[in-house]
Amino acid sequence: MQLSKETIEATRAHFADIAYGCIREVIDGTVKVNDPEAYCAERELDALQYTLGRWDHTLAFRQYATYLQTGVMHALLP
Repeated sequence: MQLSKETIEATRAHFADIAYGCIREVIDGTVKVNDPEAYCAERELDALQYTLGRWDHTLAFRQYATYLQTGVMHALLP
């Protein structure tokens, strides 16, 4: 299936939002990590990489994008 540009952009935004959500949880104290500064920097990098398409090739990305485009969650592995 060919993914539309809009679907790809929405999927990238979804995964970037997850990374930013992880940062918010550490900042507001909901989640504790050993090195908050390093953790937040890593999640910031993740968000940037998702936005730039670095992870478009992954199974998780493809599955969520397919779901966004079709409304159906298909198993991509047998």
